[in-house]
This record gives sequence, C-alpha cells and structure tokens, in this order.
Amino acid sequence: MLLWVSFFMDSRIWLMLAFFNLFVYQIFILFFMVRHISLSRQVDGTIILNAINGYLIIGFLGALLLTMAEIFELFVLGIDDPLINFAGEALPQFHDYLYFSFVTVTTLGYGDITPANAIAKSIVFLLAISGQLYLTILVAMLVGKYLSRVQEK
Repeated sequence: MLLWVSFFMDSRIWLMLAFFNLFVYQIFILFFMVRHISLSRQVDGTIILNAINGYLIIGFLGALLLTMAEIFELFVLGIDDPLINFAGEALPQFHDYLYFSFVTVTTLGYGDITPANAIAKSIVFLLAISGQLYLTILVAMLVGKYLSRVQEK
C-alpha cells in the first residue's frame, strides 16, 4: 500500500518507507524460513523449497538495500551520482539492482556492473558474504540432517 501511496502522492518519504517496510517484511520471512529449516527433523520437498526461496530472498534483499541507499543518497543527502556503474545511459532502476544483486549473491561477477561508491561497496560486500554463508551453512545443515536420517534407518 505504501508503494501505491508514494506513486500517487509523489513523495520520497513514502517511497523510502515503502521499500523499508518491504525490506523488514522480507527479513521476517527469511528468518522464519531458516528457522523452519533448522528445526525440521528430516529433509523433504518443503525444506528444499524453503532453502531455495531463502536464497532468492537474499538476492531480493540486496536489490532492496541498493534501492533504499540510492533513494537516501539522492533525496536526503543530495548526491546525484548513481550507486552502480553500468552500461546504461539512464539512472539505474530496480531491475538493474536486482540483476546486480543476484550476480553478486551467486558470485558470477560478470563485471558489467560495479559498485560506484563506499555505500554500494559495503552493501555488495555484505551481500556476497551473506550469500556464501547461507549456502555453506544450509548445505552443511541439510546434509547433516539427511545423513542422520540414513543412519537411523
């Protein structure tokens, strides 16, 4: 609803609140997904689906963080420079941040988009580390649950 309000009222504050609200909501979902995975006794389709969705949410959270940082820099600090360097002529949009976020989380690193300032570099660093930690911890947890289940049989 906040995105609709920001669209009709053309207010930067509403837009920032909308993205922050969406960010907090996604963190909440990610927390409960990881909690569900860690408390489960066995690995089944639901657990695998939760694990995949958690990874996708991390990529989406990165795009939200970059978008909020851009809004903050542009409208609060008055800095007109984009957060990322990319081949496009216009200012980056949400889909550009989404693409950059998933390229970073998956450690593909094509190099077509790079962070342009310290805030973007910090977000990218946090995103890359979280994506890799999520994968390693999750794989270790799922393999451990599977092996303990096999040993019980």
